[in-house]
Amino acid sequence: MNGRASSDPAALVRSLLDSLKGGSQGLGGGQSQGKTYPMLTDLLDTSTTLPMADHCPDKVVDSLVSYLPPTVVVLAQQGDNGDAFSKEPSPADAAAAQEAMSYAQKRALLKRVLRSPQFHQSLDSLSLALREGGLPSIAEALGIEVVNGGLVRGGAVPLGGGEAVEAFVNGFKKKVQGSE
Repeated sequence: MNGRASSDPAALVRSLLDSLKGGSQGLGGGQSQGKTYPMLTDLLDTSTTLPMADHCPDKVVDSLVSYLPPTVVVLAQQGDNGDAFSKEPSPADAAAAQEAMSYAQKRALLKRVLRSPQFHQSLDSLSLALREGGLPSIAEALGIEVVNGGLVRGGAVPLGGGEAVEAFVNGFKKKVQGSE
């Protein structure tokens, strides 16, 4: 074992990944393979998302809460009486619970979700899926238009790596800006 690998775990992991991809160690491996772009967890860090939850318009709060699973909304609205239902709540149950919540409660719920490990794991999973070639199907499923349908220009191969994440973020931004 050489000294570099034992003192730098990140270099060891990069070397291992490069060797699995057939890349050559020491020649830049992953850096020359594509564009570097942050993971979604880096872009949606709590230092950015929590202030947004505090200061966004009430209409945006309602929209964001409507995307949460019905169980989460109903449990948040019921507070300590959270075990009061015996079946999975329906979207109508969630809508009624959301209507009964104050905006302070809705904002607190959003902040709990934004801090949750499940939210960050989901962002990591989405980033990985995009980086590994899932951009076309993910964008289509979410109704997000991306450059060249998520494919490499002039080809049938899906974008991957940082280019795919960047294309997804840009497509998402255009969708949001178009709906304002």
